[in-house]
Amino acid sequence: MLYVLLFASLLAMSQGRQVSGRITDEKGNPVPNASILVKGTTLGTSTGEDGNFQLNVPASATILQISSLNFEPKEVAITGTVLNITLQASGREMDEVVVVGYGTQKVTKISGAVSTIKEKDIEKLRPVRAEDAIQGRAAGVTVISPGSPGAKPTVLVRGIPSYTGTDPIVVVDGAIQTLDDLNSINSADIESVNILKDAATTSIYGVKGGNGVILVTTKSGKRNQKTEISYGGNYGIQEVFSKIGVLNATEYAAIINEGSVASGGDLVFPDLSVLGKGTDWQDQIFKNAPLQSHSLTARGGSEKMTYFLSGSFLNQDGIVGGGDKSFFRRITGTSNLQYNITNKLRFTANTSFVNLRGSGIAENAINGVISNALNFDPTVPVYNNQPNTYGLYSTSPYILSEIINPLTQLADTYNNSNTNKLYGKLELQYTLLKNLTFTSRYGYTLTNVTGKSFTPLAYYGAGHINSTLNADGSTKPGAHNVVNENKTTYYNYTWENFANYRFDLDDVHQFDLVAGMSVAKTTGNAILGSRQDVPFNSWEFADISSATGTAPASGLDVGSFQYERINLSYFGRMNYDYDNRYLASFTFRRDGSYAFGPDNKFANFYAGSLGWIVSNEAFFNSNLISNLKIRGSYGATGNENVSPQFQRISNSIYSYGLGQNAGYTFGNNPTSIGATISSFRNDALGWEKQVQQNYGFDIAIWKNKLSLSADYYQKNISGLLFTPTLSLYLGTAALPTANIGTTRTSGVDLTLSYGETLGKQFRLNTYVNFTTAKNEVTETNNGLIQGGFYGIPGQSITRFEKGFTPGYFYGYQTNGLFQNQDEIDASSAQPGAQPGDIRFADLNKDGRVDANDRTQIGDPFPEFTMGWGLNLEFRGFDFATFVYASVGNDIYRAYERNLAMTNKYRGVLGRWTGEGSTNDARYPRYAFVDGNNNTRASDRYVEDGSFIKIKDLQLGYTIPADFLKKAKINRLRIYAQVKNAFTFTRYSGYDPEISGGIFDSGIDRGIYPQARTWSAGLDLKF
Repeated sequence: MLYVLLFASLLAMSQGRQVSGRITDEKGNPVPNASILVKGTTLGTSTGEDGNFQLNVPASATILQISSLNFEPKEVAITGTVLNITLQASGREMDEVVVVGYGTQKVTKISGAVSTIKEKDIEKLRPVRAEDAIQGRAAGVTVISPGSPGAKPTVLVRGIPSYTGTDPIVVVDGAIQTLDDLNSINSADIESVNILKDAATTSIYGVKGGNGVILVTTKSGKRNQKTEISYGGNYGIQEVFSKIGVLNATEYAAIINEGSVASGGDLVFPDLSVLGKGTDWQDQIFKNAPLQSHSLTARGGSEKMTYFLSGSFLNQDGIVGGGDKSFFRRITGTSNLQYNITNKLRFTANTSFVNLRGSGIAENAINGVISNALNFDPTVPVYNNQPNTYGLYSTSPYILSEIINPLTQLADTYNNSNTNKLYGKLELQYTLLKNLTFTSRYGYTLTNVTGKSFTPLAYYGAGHINSTLNADGSTKPGAHNVVNENKTTYYNYTWENFANYRFDLDDVHQFDLVAGMSVAKTTGNAILGSRQDVPFNSWEFADISSATGTAPASGLDVGSFQYERINLSYFGRMNYDYDNRYLASFTFRRDGSYAFGPDNKFANFYAGSLGWIVSNEAFFNSNLISNLKIRGSYGATGNENVSPQFQRISNSIYSYGLGQNAGYTFGNNPTSIGATISSFRNDALGWEKQVQQNYGFDIAIWKNKLSLSADYYQKNISGLLFTPTLSLYLGTAALPTANIGTTRTSGVDLTLSYGETLGKQFRLNTYVNFTTAKNEVTETNNGLIQGGFYGIPGQSITRFEKGFTPGYFYGYQTNGLFQNQDEIDASSAQPGAQPGDIRFADLNKDGRVDANDRTQIGDPFPEFTMGWGLNLEFRGFDFATFVYASVGNDIYRAYERNLAMTNKYRGVLGRWTGEGSTNDARYPRYAFVDGNNNTRASDRYVEDGSFIKIKDLQLGYTIPADFLKKAKINRLRIYAQVKNAFTFTRYSGYDPEISGGIFDSGIDRGIYPQARTWSAGLDLKF
């Protein structure tokens, strides 16, 4: 028996024992995701949300190693089977490490300008696109979000950096991509987003960094951790949260009658009493639409290998027309693997596959669905009630051009796109010596896009000029339906090789060096075609192979293109830290680009920064201030947003957009028998260069509970890239790009945050971000540039001109209304005016109002933006809200067609009806005949677009861990959420947040509004 007991004891010792416990902070709060490792082994685990852990340890084990972000590491003796462990804070966010170009730095050691959005903030918001998580959460960054499902927003890092494009570059796990690629990333895969804003941080990306840099770090596995599986699911309903006030049927008919009579005509609607309210076409096009997202992840690792695996599904139907006509659908799969081949060699393979499907409607255009809904006749019913007349929906006998029934337009909208994308990186990192590593990284993106659209024959009314069918459904002579198809392939890669070396001298001189080279290539090719005469006028048969149209009568058209761009770069950076007090950084990059002429293939970009950590000085002794750092930077970056330079010879009969015609016409038959120069190249084309200076400070008080970061910046951009207008003596070839001018942007970034734990149950965290940007064109070698067209005939309402904001609104100033004929006679500047017409300002005092009197009438870009976030936690409950504000941005209301018989904005009810009735230039008299051209582009259509939006409201509850143990669930949180809950604005349109390029921001031609979303979801970990 004695031998049996001895054997059993030895067996038990060899098998080990179970140790459990709880890890908390100094106030007794649980520390989730803390790593526990048996010293000298690869055995380990991590704590759950409640801070609890369980681990089987060998009998010989004596020490556990504990580590967690923002806490000091600790070794604990195994003195029993239950351990209660307390960790000490390590300065919280001050000791965090952030990703910068080709390396990492502690927050305290950064002397440039960087903003960070953390995993927790991104997970709570659950954005469709990652940019939504940046809006208002990163000082210095302006994000203008569109409403269309999956659409790319406008992102401005510190103002308007360039005429040719404003998109910052996106770097995902070190692999260079574009802003368009952010729609491919599942937000649950993101660990952090860092935005590099000043030259000191962006210049290492050289020509790519001129518009700012967004660094996205995705999640990875954890060493010596058992597999952690997480699921996040969310389902919601989207709705339009406001409508535009237009006239109902009776009001519309009364105004039409008034306009007809005032112009010498008869009553159009003799009996108003039979009309009632009529049809509200906005109610007909807007639908409540579902939005759902699901994500499943697994992460863990052993001593040699770590892994993060994820899959997700997102589906967003559009609120205009429903999911049949507008939607965005995304399926992703991600595998992030890291393997230590030896103690010195590490291999990383991050791979993501994405499938994107979508469909869209015509929007923010004069022929868009929303524009038609606002302008179409409200006196006709929804459905066609005319016997023996083609079509499901009604037509108007009064509107005979441009405007059509929006439901007919929706029914005849057929398009889809299907994108398959494979992207990621392959990376080898070798440790040559202590603190010296060499990295070879290959980042790639392969994208295949297929798309199709179909324009059927349609009937919009018997006399409507856009009808291609007769009332009986027969085809009009010369009319055809048409199908368009395209297939595009892109492949981009970046191969980078660089070395990082960190070393100390005498324990006070700390150096962090990086040097390397990069080769990047972008290629693409496409084939596209169109064909008329699809059988049965049906989407089901809409295919080029099914259509029967033949050339040369434009029945069949095919084309293709291909392109490439190559960059070669060398870069280096030195960060220096003296005794944790004085900081210095110097960056160099030499870029070569295939896009520029032979005289300017290469350019050099330099930047430097200095920092002083005042709080680490011996003389600095403050119980209030925990950290104080003063910093400044100066440097240059670039921009290559231009197509490669080449000269083309074409023998095409006619190429629309190139403007050349190499053919001749004999009778009705065009014949190509010649060749012509179709584009020129500019051998002297140079780089767009941006020089930026930045001065700021960071301060934290009350043991880092309250912190403030403040920056002032100024950017001067020279050599703006633009395609100018040339004299016709050069022929009609496409014009070469040139360097045409300079701009200047200056502003202030502020970030204020406060975090506190009150007692053991209540946690509070709040922050405010504030951003200003003043933009000015300081020189244009080519005079002014016009854009922002709207209406028929088209009017240009934005300009790029010296002395003004890029893309400012341009038109006539109004000065009230003429009240009587005496006032008109006293002002000879407007001879065609009548009482009740708008008095336009004669700014040049030449006695007449003409195009020379146009001036600045608005600015679409805000004076400042703000974001405020609040997070509260108490006994398992959590509450979060986020508020975003934009102040000083103007909107040009361009959705009104102003034709005689189109519907009107409700403001027309306050029109001038006689002397003294009103002097408001927004509401002149109404008549069919307008000799004064009251509808010309003027400040009557400009409104204050400032707004405050409650972008997010969320209330959640985390089920206590004790209730979940039997189900082996580590964490279960349920929540309810409202996105775009409320908007406070004076703007009369749907949404004051209107995205677009420099020339289109702030122009409302009938925008697709952002939806209010009511949703519920759960987060599960086990």
